[in-house]
Amino acid sequence: MRGFARLVRGGLPKRVVPNAGLLAVIGGMLLFVVLVITWPMLGAFSGGRLSAADVGMLAVASLAPLTVIALCIWVIARLVRQDRRRYRLHLLARDNGWRYAPWAGASAYAGMYAAPGAVVDVFDRIEIPARDPIELGTYRGTTGSGRSTTIRQTDYVRVPLGTMLPHVVVDARANDRAFGRSNLPLGFAGGQQLIPEGPFADAFRLYCPTGYEADALYLFSPDVLAVMLDHARDLDVEVRDDALYLCAPRGIVTTDPDCWRAVLTTIRAITAKTRQWENWRDERLAQVRGRPSLERPRGVARAGRRLRERFEWWWIVLGVVGLGYGLWAIVSELAEWVGSL
Repeated sequence: MRGFARLVRGGLPKRVVPNAGLLAVIGGMLLFVVLVITWPMLGAFSGGRLSAADVGMLAVASLAPLTVIALCIWVIARLVRQDRRRYRLHLLARDNGWRYAPWAGASAYAGMYAAPGAVVDVFDRIEIPARDPIELGTYRGTTGSGRSTTIRQTDYVRVPLGTMLPHVVVDARANDRAFGRSNLPLGFAGGQQLIPEGPFADAFRLYCPTGYEADALYLFSPDVLAVMLDHARDLDVEVRDDALYLCAPRGIVTTDPDCWRAVLTTIRAITAKTRQWENWRDERLAQVRGRPSLERPRGVARAGRRLRERFEWWWIVLGVVGLGYGLWAIVSELAEWVGSL
């Protein structure tokens, strides 16, 4: 395992590898400085002349290096756990004839967590060979820098589909945040949400482009939603172009055999139902191209390719209020200065 761990860490970019060695050096230097400062106190302590104030100063001075050393130990323990996890995933992939990559700088993932221009890191990517390979992994996209850094991260399964389909999102309520807030990285504009019938309304929110309600109900018919209710209650589902994505904050790529059996069962159950989607055709496309409807061309009209995102007006309101307050303060200061002349 150690040889595998060294090989993996050697191929990782520096931005994703915690530098435990640097923390150890900083901790050692701080400890040396503290010893130089507190050595006279230790001599006084051995002679029984150490006051209560000296004891307090010694404790405070020792706090910083001990904290750094504890942090270093935590980082090393985390690295060891990561090495064991990666090695177990490597063995799992090897035994099943899959392909495993501990890290990749690119991915076939193109769902709603993928931000344009983001620095992409895909961890523990597993590819299940097939005519259309199925990909699993942990996607992390980083945009901006410093305090303006934004990170989108999710575990995902990408299942290729046999045809282009309209953009549909099924938001699982089971993985909502506090107070029933959705954990999706995007908000969708009004008029695009469907209410599934029966028990599915309590488990899922269904979004589709305006005018594609009947198509969404065809794709996510009651039998498909029933499979999702049984096997993917806590997974968000997205149909985008010619791929289906199953997403969750965590728990898809794991070393737990029971979790893997559940994930593979979910993939098999959903893909068995989605084979019927290959027969779907967008009648609007035939009208746009001026062809007879019997030709049933493949593809999706422009209106159905993407859900419309919600525009966050409150950012603009806050910006206008802040700008107005700043201008009012400047004008007030200027008026006071002119009045004092």
